[in-house]
Amino acid sequence: MFEKNYKLLVQEGHLTMSSLLGGLNSIRNANIDDAHRGLFYSGLFELATGFERLMKIVLLLDHKINNHFKNPTNNQLKDYGHNILELYSSCHNLAKSYGLESKMEPNEVQNEMLAVLSKFAKGSRYYNLDELTSNNKNEDPINLWLSVIQYHIWGLRSDVREKIQMEALSINNVDQWQQNINGEWITSCEFYYLLKATEKASYHVIWSIISLLRPFYSLLREQVYTLHEMYSDSTSGDKEEIPYLYEFFVFFLKSKHSVLRKKQWALGA
Repeated sequence: MFEKNYKLLVQEGHLTMSSLLGGLNSIRNANIDDAHRGLFYSGLFELATGFERLMKIVLLLDHKINNHFKNPTNNQLKDYGHNILELYSSCHNLAKSYGLESKMEPNEVQNEMLAVLSKFAKGSRYYNLDELTSNNKNEDPINLWLSVIQYHIWGLRSDVREKIQMEALSINNVDQWQQNINGEWITSCEFYYLLKATEKASYHVIWSIISLLRPFYSLLREQVYTLHEMYSDSTSGDKEEIPYLYEFFVFFLKSKHSVLRKKQWALGA
């Protein structure tokens, strides 16, 4: 019969995996039209939850490694807060001990993604209600995410962007106005371009997220192996207390070709 620690870590693995997969699906399907713009909020919520819990699993295992199998206290774990940028930095520092730090070097847009998720986790998820109640201290998370989208739109092949531009210019109601997700009013021509370009760019946004997550598979694997070896050398522990947590996150290892073609993210898919 498995130990309580084992069952709790497995449950945390399921929760974290589900949050990340849900976030990937939401961001993949989100767009600027009324039917899909709400998915930006659910995507950021799920990704912020998944990133935070993933990194806290890493930090918990590190504490067990360095404190003779003991878990951190509740206050020690809470001290990390919801600051995803700081959590990522802490995990990057831990990766050095396993020779993995070179794999955890976010590029400019990935740093921006982490910053948006961090702000969202710390408070901007309440932006709309805070704005309505005149108690807002945060930036609009969707407006912040819009720059991430724009970055990936500019990363599309020039022929893809040119084709969308030509299609946008051919629409008849060019004098009508539509509202973008940041509240800005734009022409129907511009709206059509952003709608189609965002759809194309969403696959590349997902690849940037997967690239950020990929090193955590190796980091978790090294931590689990280290703990199993420690338990094997100890008379006071049992390696069955630590599940193979990295196996929850095999989807981190998807190739770029596969990610850029993937329409749905689900366990085992």
